[in-house]
Amino acid sequence: MARPLPQIASFLLALIAAHASLAVAGTRTQAPHTGITRAPTPTPALSDSSHVHPDTREPAPDAREPDAREPDAREPDARAPEPWPARIAARLATLRAHPAPANPAAGAPRLADLHRRLAAVVSAARGARIGIHVRDLASGAAVFDHRGDERYNPASNQKLVTAIAAVELLGPHYRFTTRVLRSGDELVLVGEGDPSLQLTDLHALASALVAAGAHRGVQRIIVDDTAFSPERHGPGYTAEGEGVSYMAPSGALSLAFNTAVATIRPTAPGEPASVDLSPPGAHLLAVGSVRTGRGRPLRIDSRELGERTVFLVDGAIAAGHAPVTVRRRVADPGLFTGHAFAEVLRQVAGDEAPLPVHRGQAPASALLVATHDSAPLAEVLGSSLKFSNNFTSEQVLRTLGWRMSGEPGSWAHGCAAVLAAWEALGLDPADLEFENGAGLSRSGRVSPRALVSLLARTREEGTPAAALLPTMASAGGEGTLRRRLTGSDGRVRGKTGTISGVSALSGVAAGTDGRAALGFSVLINGEGAAKRHRRLQDRVVLTLLAHLDRNLDPHTEVATRAER
Repeated sequence: MARPLPQIASFLLALIAAHASLAVAGTRTQAPHTGITRAPTPTPALSDSSHVHPDTREPAPDAREPDAREPDAREPDARAPEPWPARIAARLATLRAHPAPANPAAGAPRLADLHRRLAAVVSAARGARIGIHVRDLASGAAVFDHRGDERYNPASNQKLVTAIAAVELLGPHYRFTTRVLRSGDELVLVGEGDPSLQLTDLHALASALVAAGAHRGVQRIIVDDTAFSPERHGPGYTAEGEGVSYMAPSGALSLAFNTAVATIRPTAPGEPASVDLSPPGAHLLAVGSVRTGRGRPLRIDSRELGERTVFLVDGAIAAGHAPVTVRRRVADPGLFTGHAFAEVLRQVAGDEAPLPVHRGQAPASALLVATHDSAPLAEVLGSSLKFSNNFTSEQVLRTLGWRMSGEPGSWAHGCAAVLAAWEALGLDPADLEFENGAGLSRSGRVSPRALVSLLARTREEGTPAAALLPTMASAGGEGTLRRRLTGSDGRVRGKTGTISGVSALSGVAAGTDGRAALGFSVLINGEGAAKRHRRLQDRVVLTLLAHLDRNLDPHTEVATRAER
C-alpha cells in the first residue's frame, strides 16, 4: 500500500462520492453485520452494524452502547446518552431499591423423601467436602440444604457471577464496538474489549474500507487498546508455561480469543515438515523445525519475543500422518490484531506488502470511517457459560470495570463492579471472594446458597439475567454438559466447573411443564476423582428431576417406592 498521499480534499471527495452512491443501513440485527452506510445527518453516529462512515467531515463521536431502549442518536432531537458511570450508578440504585425477597424455609416433613435421597448422595462423597443448596424458584423456598451457607472454591461457576453482574449493569443488548478511524495518513484500529472479534470481522471491515476508498494514501496502522489497562494477565493467570490457550491474555483489542493455530504437515521422509501459522500476519513467527519421519515427540510452545509471538516448534511427525493443529495463546493482543488486520487489508486492496503496525492512541480529531458491532452481550456470553471460555469472562469483567469507573478497564475495577452488583442484588458480601472473572483461581470462594440466589434471577421474567438461561450449557445438548444427564430431555441448564481438587455444577432443573423449576448448586472441594464427583452431581440433578416428575408442586410429597 505504498502510495503517494493525496490531498485531504481529494480524500474527502472520494468518501463523499461513495457516500452519495450508497443506501442507508437497515434495521438492527441480532448478529454482527458488515455493510456500508451513509449518515442521514451531518454528524456521523454509530449504528448497530459494521459499516463505513463515508462522510468524515465531522470528528468521530464517542462510542456508546447501541441499546434499543435509548433514543435514536440519529434523530435531530435525540438526547445524548448519559455517561456509562452514571448509567451504571442508576442501575445499581434501581437494584438496591428492589431487593430479592427472603427465602422461606420449606416444611421438612413434606420433603422427607427428597431429603433422604439427597442425604445418600452426600454420604457418598467419602472424604470430599460437599455443599448443596436447592431452591424452588417459583416460591423461593429452600428445598434442600447441606452446608449451603459455607464457602467453596467454585472453579468456573464463577463465570455465572461475572455474567449476571454484566447483563444486570450493562444490559443484555450491550454490544462491543471496534472502530476504524482516519487521522492523516494513518488508520487507527480502536478496540473496546470485544471477546468475539474474528478474522472474518476484520475482513468485512477491510472490504468496506476499500469499497469506500478510505484506505487510499494510508501509510501505517495504529492500534489503540487504551480502553483497558496495560496488564494482560490477571490474578490467577501466568505468562509462563507452554502458552496454553485457556490462559490467553486479555486486551481491549483482541482477535480469535487471543490465540493462534500452528498446523504441521509431513512432507517427504527425512525432510522438514511444513509449519503454517494462522491467522497470517507479521506478529507471528515460527522458530525451529519439525522432521518428517521418526524422532522426538512433537512439541509446540508460544512465547513473547520483543513485540512478536514466537511459536517454538520441535520434534517429528510421521510421513503420511494427518496434519496436526495446535492452538496456543499470543503474547500481545493489540499488535496481534493489528498485524492480522494489516494482512487482511493488503489482501483486499491487492497491495504487495502489509502496512506497518504501531501502538498508539486515536487523536480527538480522528475521523470515524468504519465500525463493527458484536452480537448482543447475552449472546456473546454463551462462549463463557456454554463452553466455559475463560477469555470471554475476563474481557467482560474488564469491560464492566471500564464502563463503571470511566477509567481503563482493569481486574481491580472489574471486581469492584461485580461486588457492587452482588450487594445491590441483596447478596451478602461475605459469601463471595474472587480474583478474576473466570474462576481460574485457588483463592476464589462462594457459597452454593448465593449461587442459587443469582440463578433465581435467570427465571424472573423481565430481568436482564433472564436472557442468560438459554445461553447456558444444556444437559445432553450443546456445551460442557453435552455428555452428561443425556436422558433429561433438555430440562437442565447449568454451568460446570473443574480444576484440580474442585468440581462444581450449578443450574436450573425444570419440570415437564416448564413452569416448575428448582435452582441447584453442588460444589465439591477436596480429594477424589473428578469423574466420581461429576457422577455425584448428576445423581443430585436426576433426583431433583424425579422429584419434579412426581410432584407438580415441588412441595407436595407423594408416596413412592425407594429408588434401588
